[in-house]
Amino acid sequence: MRLDLTWGELARAAGGRLARGEASDRVDALSTDTRALKEGQAFWALVGERVDAHRLLDKALATKVSGWIVADDRLGVDAPCPAHLVLVPDTLKALQALARRHRRRFEIPIVGVAGSNGKTTTKEMLHSICSLVGPTCANPGNWNNEIGVPLSLLELESEHRYGIFELAACRKGEIADLSRVAEPTIGVLTNIGPDHLETFGAVETTFQTNSELVEALPADGAAVINADDPWLAALEPRLGARAVTYGAGSHCRVRFDGKDGLIIDRHRIKVSLKSFGVYSRYNAAAAAAAAWALGIDPDTIRRGLESHAPGMMRQELLPHSSGAKLVMDAYNANPASMRASLEAFIEEFKSLAKTLVLGDMKELGPDSPRFHRELGERLAGLDLKAVYLVGPEMRAAQAALLAAKPRFPVSHAPAAKDFTPALKGKLAARDAVLFKGSRAMRLEDLAKEL
Repeated sequence: MRLDLTWGELARAAGGRLARGEASDRVDALSTDTRALKEGQAFWALVGERVDAHRLLDKALATKVSGWIVADDRLGVDAPCPAHLVLVPDTLKALQALARRHRRRFEIPIVGVAGSNGKTTTKEMLHSICSLVGPTCANPGNWNNEIGVPLSLLELESEHRYGIFELAACRKGEIADLSRVAEPTIGVLTNIGPDHLETFGAVETTFQTNSELVEALPADGAAVINADDPWLAALEPRLGARAVTYGAGSHCRVRFDGKDGLIIDRHRIKVSLKSFGVYSRYNAAAAAAAAWALGIDPDTIRRGLESHAPGMMRQELLPHSSGAKLVMDAYNANPASMRASLEAFIEEFKSLAKTLVLGDMKELGPDSPRFHRELGERLAGLDLKAVYLVGPEMRAAQAALLAAKPRFPVSHAPAAKDFTPALKGKLAARDAVLFKGSRAMRLEDLAKEL
């Protein structure tokens, strides 16, 4: 991070005032995490759900940093003071204001990626492509929320040629808020499905929220949309020439053709992805469509896609001493991503004995029992060796699956590690095991035991 600001400029950009220190002194980096804070950086005190960073403002921290940015009503009268002190009405809004000001320094293409599933992988694939052309800034990991996006934008530097930022939301209006900070010039919408229904309430709200990205684009900003998704396909008529469609249909400007073919505006390339399944091909097509909208040539797109490797817990292939294939795809789960993961796993390992370890799909609200029952019914028709279900929500899946009288054993447990005795030492080279569930289920604990 190189902010290249004075403390006076930082205070003005954040909508606050410099209460202590010389306005002409420079500040080059900041941190919101005391654990990662380096000597001489500025500390930005945020108020989180679990921790109010204002409670961490002590003498030791004042000595270590070059200054603090704090809420003007949170600093106690007797609190120690660092060399510089900026007071703002709201530290989160102030951080977003600074990030927006910083983003406006750079007249480069900024891509925003939103949707229910596939955002992170699409972002990483596009990052892999763009990096072959020039330095590219992107969110690290899943820094895709109201804090992560501004912190990611502050990493933009003069050498960057592209910016690619994943935008996530669980409430209406959040994509619009993030877009006001990032000011994307190109938007990518991956798909619309039943995610975060506890807060969205209905899939229609999910669609409206993610569509806020399109509304935030400039008049000439391209919108890359999945034309096979019925919600997103409805956007195409009003977008007109601004729509860059992708999918499997022949009308799509970018479409996949078979398992390893990709057609980009009449240019056919053969792509060997390191990930597998139809949903990986959708992610690749989305990244290719965005890259094409950026003016990147098909061969560079191919090389970028082929150099991309799946991230941690996203279709991650884990080694096992027996030669068995362990697939960790448990970063998150909702009904659409669960279906896509199962289909990809079944397709890729059709010749092996397939075992499923599935955890609860969280944040589905009142419809959660129905979604889990439907999952159980779907599992009954698959060619499987065994199914292990984890968590209270999966009770509904277990009941539906057992009612269908499957040809394979079905087990349920409160925690993934409870299945260690059933699986440890019992896998062979002909086995393939898929771990899929919401992050809170910690399916990786069982994988580590194995």
